[in-house]
Amino acid sequence: MKHSQIAPAKLNLWLKVLGKRGDGFHDIESLIVPISGLNDVLRFDVREGNSGLNISCNLSELSVGEDNLISKAVALIENELDIKIEGYIELEKNIPIGAGLGGGSADAAATLSSLNCIFKSSLSFSKLTNMAADLGSDVPFFVDSKPSICKGRGDELIPYLGALTNKPIVLIKPPFEVSSAWAYSNWIEGNQLHKGLGDVQRADWGEVINDLETPVFKKFLVLPTIKTWFLECDGTELALMSGSGSTMFAVCVDLPAAKKILKKAQEYFGSSVWTKIVEIERG
Repeated sequence: MKHSQIAPAKLNLWLKVLGKRGDGFHDIESLIVPISGLNDVLRFDVREGNSGLNISCNLSELSVGEDNLISKAVALIENELDIKIEGYIELEKNIPIGAGLGGGSADAAATLSSLNCIFKSSLSFSKLTNMAADLGSDVPFFVDSKPSICKGRGDELIPYLGALTNKPIVLIKPPFEVSSAWAYSNWIEGNQLHKGLGDVQRADWGEVINDLETPVFKKFLVLPTIKTWFLECDGTELALMSGSGSTMFAVCVDLPAAKKILKKAQEYFGSSVWTKIVEIERG
């Protein structure tokens, strides 16, 4: 059966690390929102059978083997439904890799939801969310992709019904990835950024802070430079790193200001950085 599914990117509007858990993960609290204007697309042509499944991607540098979250999501569905799946899955990758925008997690959740639909298996939302948690801490959020407060290791979701912004958001990602595992393993309770750069910013949705900026900024020195540059730009309301990076984002006063900042960023940081203007998707 043929089926297409959009997998949206996300932003962490704030992220607090509360401490390390006994299972090796960290307890967090984070406001995560889906964004419009940036998404992957998955195209399925699959059926029940033993002829094998082929997964392809438009980015040659992305592995589509057994370590890929799409492959792992397929394996979970096969195990749950006691079937073998054959056919073809094509991933159109638009969300940058290792960017703190949730691309791999979004693809995994889209695979779970799509296969549930294709095989008419009627797995409940709760069941899909539990399966998603087996794939990664961010994956449960993308099963529904609604603004949420995420707690625990990211798998406890509380719908967020409070204030958000409808203003444009500029994204800047330098030409490197940041490992989430590395960022969390290098987080140390009590460590803080230098005064000014790590000051709490405020928005309609509360304090704007990302505790992972502390370890990440110390290793990737261009990221605090981007944040400082954002905050010094006319038209910027606030600036933050999303997730474990490497994407920095700035909420802008209006679209003309966002376009101006985007153009200046390309001139200042050069063609090696990836840039985009997005908005929060309220669902």
